[in-house]
Amino acid sequence: MTKTDPLERYSIREATEEDLPAILDIYNEQVLNSTALFLYDPIPLQDRQSWFSDSKQLGYPVIVAVEKSTEQTIAYCSLGVFRSKPAYCLSAEISLYIHKSHHRQGLGKVLLSEMIRIAQEMRLRSIIASVTADNAASLGLFGKHKFVLAGKFHDVGYKFGCFLDVEFHELILDAAPKVNAQGVPEYNPFPWGRYTYGGSAL
Repeated sequence: MTKTDPLERYSIREATEEDLPAILDIYNEQVLNSTALFLYDPIPLQDRQSWFSDSKQLGYPVIVAVEKSTEQTIAYCSLGVFRSKPAYCLSAEISLYIHKSHHRQGLGKVLLSEMIRIAQEMRLRSIIASVTADNAASLGLFGKHKFVLAGKFHDVGYKFGCFLDVEFHELILDAAPKVNAQGVPEYNPFPWGRYTYGGSAL
């Protein structure tokens, strides 16, 4: 049986302020019903507003998938700070969440592939995925995109009455590093306002 191309049903674009309520709903559903996020209580909209503002200011991408028939935002993927000290700046941590009603539609593959392409254009060196060890679907997705296990921490989380292990998976990119006159590495900021899916504006 031939699978339908997800891009026939969904479009991919950069996130906007108007997407934040939908992003919040996706995020909070995961907080309440999964071990993907190590929180117990839903977060307010102001949290996502601050996160979005910080992402734009720092030049990190946030992209969304929109269902064409309803114009509803139903998934998002982002890169963000892996560690705050400046020598880590060519590494970024990835987040990818899909509304529970749109799982198994191929969106994870589309969003992850596009974010890897964006990271290459930003001239990042590595993408880090932090995944709860019981999340087989996410581990499978990252594995198919050549992420490899870098390390595993045991019993570092506790949720739903269970201790949880966390795995860190990494993808090393081949983009040449960009270094300024002082020898400090820099990445190309995401082209907010000029991004098109699969295109280049850097």
